[in-house]
Amino acid sequence: MELNIDEIKKYLPHRDPFLFVDKVTDINIGNDIDGEITFNENLFFFKGHFPDRPVVPGVIIVESLAQLGGLLIYKSFENDLLGKDPALIAIDSAKFKSPTLPGDKLNIKAQILKSKLNIFKIKGQAFKSDKLIVEANITATILK
Repeated sequence: MELNIDEIKKYLPHRDPFLFVDKVTDINIGNDIDGEITFNENLFFFKGHFPDRPVVPGVIIVESLAQLGGLLIYKSFENDLLGKDPALIAIDSAKFKSPTLPGDKLNIKAQILKSKLNIFKIKGQAFKSDKLIVEANITATILK
């Protein structure tokens, strides 16, 4: 199942300039999701991070993974959670293996590792040209 940006906006409350999922390329409800994000050269953070050698801030990539994981949660538990606000609880063991530059497209993945009550543990990964460049374990909730 694929989702375009308009369909993504039906599930995520994030909007420009802070929506960091361009497209969903595959989703297995309750399990995992694949998507894409392209970091266009005109994004707001490149002006200051860094002016002479722009790089996507690592926290933005982790946010992209968290948003994709949130989208998986909303799609998986749509009847109970849609329309309620997401909240990030923790980011564990984030690892950055390579910089992401203006114009780079990342293939992003999120997998639900565990859920209990309204708490979700998610494994997120970002790939550039099939090479793993970022991975993080994320804990999130949906506020009721």
